[in-house]
Amino acid sequence: MEHFYQHIQGWFNYESIYDTAVTLAPDTAHFVEIGSWRGKSTCYLGVVIANSGKNIQLDCVDTWKGSLTEDVHQNDPAVINGTLYDEFIENVKPFNFVKPVRATSMEAVTQYADNSLDFVLIDGSHEYPDVVNDITEWLKKVKPGAMLAGDDYEWPGVKQAVSE
Repeated sequence: MEHFYQHIQGWFNYESIYDTAVTLAPDTAHFVEIGSWRGKSTCYLGVVIANSGKNIQLDCVDTWKGSLTEDVHQNDPAVINGTLYDEFIENVKPFNFVKPVRATSMEAVTQYADNSLDFVLIDGSHEYPDVVNDITEWLKKVKPGAMLAGDDYEWPGVKQAVSE
């Protein structure tokens, strides 16, 4: 399958993290992406999974309401009109292994057993307390030796939480 994520509006620059996660994953892995927006990163990962031939389940955790503290989110027409989730669903249609989880990160984390996930990517809220909670709670869900990764280290709240 050819990549088509470039045509989806949004932000995404960690292709190598997703490539590595799929390469290292067992055949029946379970991945979670926290923060999916319109699905640009999800579609990149979806193509990598599809091309790998592995049976990887991908859960995408998002409220599809945008971050309340980020003007670029709150001023987005899809957030204002309440159509962001619909755009995500349309973009990920080619992937029957993608499961949307419409919840906050802290609501969603309770749905997973400890040591049950093969990969978690954190790209949700950039606020310090939220990032601390994401790292602390999602790390418990990752299997020993599996991967927890994130994005946006240059954001002050993310950098502080990761550094601590």
